Amino acid sequence: MKVCTATQMAAIDRETIAGGLGGDVLMERAGSDMAEVLLDFLEHEEAEGGVLILCGKGNNGGDGLVVARHLQQAGVAVKVLLLADPSDLSETARAMFDGLPPEVDLVAEAAPHAWTTLIEEAAEDAAVLVDAVFGTGITLPLRPHHAALFRVVNDLGLPCVGLDVPSGVCGDTGAVDPVAIACDMTITVQMPKLGMLLAPGRDFAGEIVTVDIGFPAKIRDRHTGDHHYLEAMDYAAMLPARPSYTHKYSHGKVLLVAGSRRFGGAAQLAAMGALRSGTGLVTLAVPTVLATGVRTALPEVIVRALEESEDGTILPPSTPIWAELIDGQSAVAVGPGLDTDPATDAWSIRMQAACELPLVVDADGLNAWARLGQTPQFAHQEVVLTPHPGEMARLLGVTPAEVEADRFGVVARTAAQWNAVVMLKGSPSLIAVPDGRVFINASGDDALARGGSGDVLTGLIGGLLAQGLGALGAALLGAYIHGRAGTLAATDCSTRSVLVREVADAVGPIFEELEKLASSDAALREAIWPVKPTPGSEESSS
Repeated sequence: MKVCTATQMAAIDRETIAGGLGGDVLMERAGSDMAEVLLDFLEHEEAEGGVLILCGKGNNGGDGLVVARHLQQAGVAVKVLLLADPSDLSETARAMFDGLPPEVDLVAEAAPHAWTTLIEEAAEDAAVLVDAVFGTGITLPLRPHHAALFRVVNDLGLPCVGLDVPSGVCGDTGAVDPVAIACDMTITVQMPKLGMLLAPGRDFAGEIVTVDIGFPAKIRDRHTGDHHYLEAMDYAAMLPARPSYTHKYSHGKVLLVAGSRRFGGAAQLAAMGALRSGTGLVTLAVPTVLATGVRTALPEVIVRALEESEDGTILPPSTPIWAELIDGQSAVAVGPGLDTDPATDAWSIRMQAACELPLVVDADGLNAWARLGQTPQFAHQEVVLTPHPGEMARLLGVTPAEVEADRFGVVARTAAQWNAVVMLKGSPSLIAVPDGRVFINASGDDALARGGSGDVLTGLIGGLLAQGLGALGAALLGAYIHGRAGTLAATDCSTRSVLVREVADAVGPIFEELEKLASSDAALREAIWPVKPTPGSEESSS
């Protein structure tokens, strides 16, 4: 789905209302749908107790008042703490206030000095808190009394659900100044707001759920750009088919070209990512110095030892040797740990430019282009490049700060210029397509902020390419799984202490998460686990 800023959503709202669809109708739709999501949240959390809704005086508060009415009608005990005098509410919100059932426990308090005491008292018998203070209608920095209130809210320890945007987060930029309400889930109208996907705002949003309240598609498209966000089910739909009658040759073969004497671990980590991807065979081409160690550490990998330089880097293989290596492969991954030998660089870029297989390029596979002052070019249409900001800066001849200052623009222009899918790694990672689309990967956290995590990602994407995914699908699914695996690896320890090999080990459970989602949809289940072989699917090769 598309992503918009808070400013763009305000323009969509205004034009929709000007076209004849009343603001009260939109608010009713939003609050009603949000209440339905909240009821599911309460059931999932097995929440015992009431719901406390914290409402501001604007339209976000109006949404909260509609939610209060619908929850009460569904039999939920509801308290509302209104941070305003009812006479100060927006016109539409006032209409929703007037429609509150008398059974709703309401406290309206316009005096900021009383808010912290009131929220603590009201929360004593609440099981869940709903944040309906600001939504998209915020100007930073927060006033001191709102900042004090939000800190108390965060200290309550209650599960929290935000309406539209967590209060305190700028929906345009993700800025927080000085604090925001930390939500376990944010129910947002129509499409995610960009600020909920960018740091630091993303840290306050929790799970993002969208509700479609009927803004006309033409109006939405007129006010939004080409930024996109995918939900978990979208990623589940990308899973390569995995029928029960399958064999290793059904799932492709990936060749990894990686490693050097200095950076032998990069080759192993990339191979671990590929092994966890589901591809049938993984071949790892490394300098001779690494071959025995890799065979011992990763017996599942086919190791090809290549002639090495005095510095322990891969020397350019002869044409017959390379032809033998590439024969029968489904995809190629190149770059992790290759180091800086000029001869290796020159061969690497020649190979990339001539490779007629799907290709993923990372690390020194990218740096080689920059070191030799050449513009990346590729023979195949299905190519994924995975630079971090420093590598991107070297390729473009700018500083990392310049890349970070215009991440969306940089990645979109680069994908178009190089005719490749480009993943600019970071928080969040951005995946751009030559046609101008930019996808925001919302998974992952600082568990991945360590050397070697990108090597696992390279192998994972290579394995997905080998299984038949296109460059965009492999980049999107790979980035999502890699991010979720980092988060899972930190469970029961800390993001500070995760080992990169543990990220690779956590890839399998994330595949299982997506498989469970896919199995809940009949069409996906039949596509991913077909019951009848397709012609030729049972053939094998050696």
